[in-house]
Amino acid sequence: MALSRRDLLARGASAAAAGIAGASLACAAEGESKGIQHMVAACGLACTTCPLMKDGKCKGCASGKDASAEMVERKGCPVLKCASMKKIDYCGTGCKMFTKCPKLVGRPYAESFLAMIDKRLGGTA
Repeated sequence: MALSRRDLLARGASAAAAGIAGASLACAAEGESKGIQHMVAACGLACTTCPLMKDGKCKGCASGKDASAEMVERKGCPVLKCASMKKIDYCGTGCKMFTKCPKLVGRPYAESFLAMIDKRLGGTA
């Protein structure tokens, strides 16, 4: 039975999504078995890839919506403080100023990376 192009693409997209979800679950299970908690900080970085965490200078973060007032105060991170104040999860998906934010340029994102994102989103960079 021949599939239409639309059906073929739909099935392929479904299969790809299932594969990605499965790989993500496998990665999370592997990390948990090694005692690693997978967290994504308000800045958008996975905490396990953050240089501050790798150097032992941070034990992880939270999204802006998930961070308690105590965590925001204790961490002293201007990005987490801002995301918490704006009540957004992550800067990249919740803040219109993401690509122009002085709190993110150079820490953790290079100016050229933010300019590329801005350009792709139809900004002025």
